[in-house]
Amino acid sequence: MSQTAEGTGASRTDGDRGAPVPADSGAEAEGRPRGLWPGLLREVAAEWVRQSSLRSTWWSLLAALVGMVFFAALMGYTEWTRIVEDPAEADRLAFTRLTSQGHFYLVQFAVLVTAALASTGEFGNRSVIGTLVWRPHRGTVLAARTLVTAGLAFLMGVLTTLAGTAVLAVFVGRYTGVGLSAVLPTAAGAGVCMALFAVLFVGVGTASRSMSGTLTLGFLLLLGLPLVMQLSQVQMIDDAAALMPGLAGIEFYAGGDVGFYTAPHDGPVNIAVVLGWALAAQIVAHTELRVRDV
Repeated sequence: MSQTAEGTGASRTDGDRGAPVPADSGAEAEGRPRGLWPGLLREVAAEWVRQSSLRSTWWSLLAALVGMVFFAALMGYTEWTRIVEDPAEADRLAFTRLTSQGHFYLVQFAVLVTAALASTGEFGNRSVIGTLVWRPHRGTVLAARTLVTAGLAFLMGVLTTLAGTAVLAVFVGRYTGVGLSAVLPTAAGAGVCMALFAVLFVGVGTASRSMSGTLTLGFLLLLGLPLVMQLSQVQMIDDAAALMPGLAGIEFYAGGDVGFYTAPHDGPVNIAVVLGWALAAQIVAHTELRVRDV
């Protein structure tokens, strides 16, 4: 006779084979709700436990914060010296421009590392086999992993923006002025864009199953290829560089042209570009996860 272990997500034992049976297979018999959402919520909770228990997750967040604070202090001091020498150099867009630079050169790569660790870690140590035994619906596993990582990336984008703004205010706040009406949209935009980057790179990592491959492709998409395309001096290729996720992201979280990067097109098209890359990566990842054995 089969026995059922108590507790949420507990396993059952097949009386004939003695093999573990996925917890959800007895959901109806045990009176628990069945369907997509209960399973997704349980998997999100499990994924949060997994990622929050890894020191690398918090090291990535700390690295992003420390990097932004250092960058803001360095750039804030440089901006302050320019303003002292010539008060006309005071720029009301300094806060948005400098925090956007911090995200472009530092924070987005911390998001890339976080997403790469989240999406490839279980493939590297083969623990993904156990995950898929207890949650056979692979789309649910991918969705939960994506949601948790995107949430962490959103938090990273918002916190680093606020930290960078606070440091910049010490140096140039009295000269340029800064208000919540400017800071909050920038922080929200950075959070949304970093979350979409996380969606993109969880998809890349799930499809490639390789940490090094995910990091390499991520670096190329965010920085390498756009800069090379701009160096070509060919107008069509230069314009196409704006359709890469890194440069399109700048235009979104910087709120347009702030003297850092000028795209050939403004407005919602930029966030649509980042969203398109993210959705494409998720489609490829979901397909790869379904058709390829672990």
